[in-house]
Amino acid sequence: MSSAMDSAKQDITRAVKFALVVIWMTIPFWVISFRTLPVKFSVELRGATGLDAVPAHDDAPISTAFNFTLHAANRRLTDRCYRRGEAVVRYSGYTVASGRTRAFCVGGKEARDVPLVAWAEGVGLPRLIRERMAADWRAGTVDLEVDVKLFRCDDNSARPTWMSCMVKSGGGGGKPPRATRCTTFGFHNWASDITPAWMQYF
Repeated sequence: MSSAMDSAKQDITRAVKFALVVIWMTIPFWVISFRTLPVKFSVELRGATGLDAVPAHDDAPISTAFNFTLHAANRRLTDRCYRRGEAVVRYSGYTVASGRTRAFCVGGKEARDVPLVAWAEGVGLPRLIRERMAADWRAGTVDLEVDVKLFRCDDNSARPTWMSCMVKSGGGGGKPPRATRCTTFGFHNWASDITPAWMQYF
């Protein structure tokens, strides 16, 4: 019995030592990954027009305009800069507006609000979609998908950052607009929400 217990203890000790060695050897990888965490983004819809329009006949186009604020929070010590950005607004899979952001930088450990305006003239939508969108607007429950692509300019790579944001809006009966977090797509984003605070200061 004693021999079996000793053998089990030795196995546990070897496993613990192996785990510690693996953790020690991979520390540089984790530090590098956490140092390059992406900026966190959220978007707030400040105003919209054209969503409640129901044309008199099926093929009549509509015009839309949206006023967003893009919130950027930089958790790095160094600046993050973007030379420009592009945005597309969709309702039920249909594109209802598009726009661009201006160039901007976010300082290290800082946050910044960036205006984003999107619009479209002559948008053709199926009548059922327009009627549903108008009804959702009156109920205050228009669900919009805002896809944003930003182009880096601080590392000479011009690498794009993609994000998808879901916002809700309406002309009546709905809750006041609020910022909703965007899902950002990139190599290091898998670690965005598990980063120990001390690693963000390397």
